[in-house]
Amino acid sequence: MKNLNLKRTILSLLVLSAALIFTPNFSHAANTEVNNQDSLVSAIENAKVGDVIELTEDIVLIKPVGITEKNITIDGKGHSISRIDTNWTPNGSDGSLITAGSTGTKVTLKNLTLKDAQKYGVQSYNGAYVILDNVTLTNNGYGAVLVNAGTVEVRNLILKKNGQYGNNGIEIGKGDATGDKTPTLVMNGTISSTEKDHVIYIAENDNLSEFEVKNTESSPNKIFVEGNKVVVADKDNNILYESNEYAGLEIVGDEYEEKADTPEEPAPAPNPEPQIKDKTPKTGTENVLQISTLIFIISSLSLIALKRKDF
Repeated sequence: MKNLNLKRTILSLLVLSAALIFTPNFSHAANTEVNNQDSLVSAIENAKVGDVIELTEDIVLIKPVGITEKNITIDGKGHSISRIDTNWTPNGSDGSLITAGSTGTKVTLKNLTLKDAQKYGVQSYNGAYVILDNVTLTNNGYGAVLVNAGTVEVRNLILKKNGQYGNNGIEIGKGDATGDKTPTLVMNGTISSTEKDHVIYIAENDNLSEFEVKNTESSPNKIFVEGNKVVVADKDNNILYESNEYAGLEIVGDEYEEKADTPEEPAPAPNPEPQIKDKTPKTGTENVLQISTLIFIISSLSLIALKRKDF
């Protein structure tokens, strides 16, 4: 009986070991290094959920890069993605360096500079979700970021001079083929910009009827609705940037509340005038004189009383 139980135990262990050895590994996340446009496009096409694509050099594009139905991270490792002006061949009307398109697409860009685009550095289109984490955008023709009926989450965004038409930063828009998708901007970190005007720009077109803003609880910068525009405030609720006003747009989000004025503290009550004390040093003579005077008075009264008694 003992031998039978031992055999069963050994058999169970063998089965378990085989299961662990031959069970497929469903975690396909991997890191892929790229150094030019061809290797970047190939890595995107072959990427699995959670893959990280790492730049080992600056990459110069000759045509836009599109990403659809992928959940990936592109880590620039401090490098840049730009374009060659003379060889640039836009795909249709899309002149952005990187476009994340369609619902189900989630792209995280980090430690990366996007520059010299014909139109935008990056576009979130038709339900796609883009995260910007330590991303710098500079010298992009139409603006830095286009939220085109997609969602952009800002973790750390550095804006320099962008745009030929006064749009220096994030443009909110909605294309013709985006259905009922609503452009959404999420603050989960900070925005810094060398330019103060049109850091957020709302494009006025017939397709755009609603725009949504959200904040994470821990975000240092917050984005709020103020009338027909949005404002970005710092941790002390001071306004850093404000968008243009668009009267025909419904903006969904938290309303901005001005920081309450700090009440003035009442003036302190005046201190009572100090009692002036006689600071003349005492020598002891004063006490002797007082006692002597008192004895003299008592003696005089006693003498008068005795004289009256004699009479």
